[in-house]
Amino acid sequence: MDLHQFSDWLSNTAFSQTIQITSWAIPGIQTIHILGLATLFATALMFSLRIAGRGLSTEPLHTQAPRFARAIWILLVVLLATGTLLIIAEPGRTITNPAFYAKMIMLAVAISITLWLTSVARRQFSTPGAVHVAAAVIAMLLWVAIIFCGRFIAYVESY
Repeated sequence: MDLHQFSDWLSNTAFSQTIQITSWAIPGIQTIHILGLATLFATALMFSLRIAGRGLSTEPLHTQAPRFARAIWILLVVLLATGTLLIIAEPGRTITNPAFYAKMIMLAVAISITLWLTSVARRQFSTPGAVHVAAAVIAMLLWVAIIFCGRFIAYVESY
């Protein structure tokens, strides 16, 4: 079964059909997804800025890191749930779309970097090294690119 066949099958399931015909479902799910993404971006930005020594420096990093990590993981679960619902609702729009796969690859890299930085931050380094600052900058650039790719899913032709 190729992606197009899977997409057609998924689109015709009762659950997908229910989401598709419920007038408020897709806009409601998208709203929660976008608000979750905005909150995640803000949290990741604060964490990256803290790693780079540019904010929230009144509290030691090793006590802040677990709170940032907890918030990021909770938000990722929300995004996973809402994103899964959006894929089920409109599989032809997502699972055959190159922008979707670019978003997923960057998401995996951003999560990996964030996990690594959280691990490092919990060990409390007094002055972040250049590699940590660079990783924080890369993570932020990835989050921006993820937002753009998510938005471009609507405009990029599926294959």
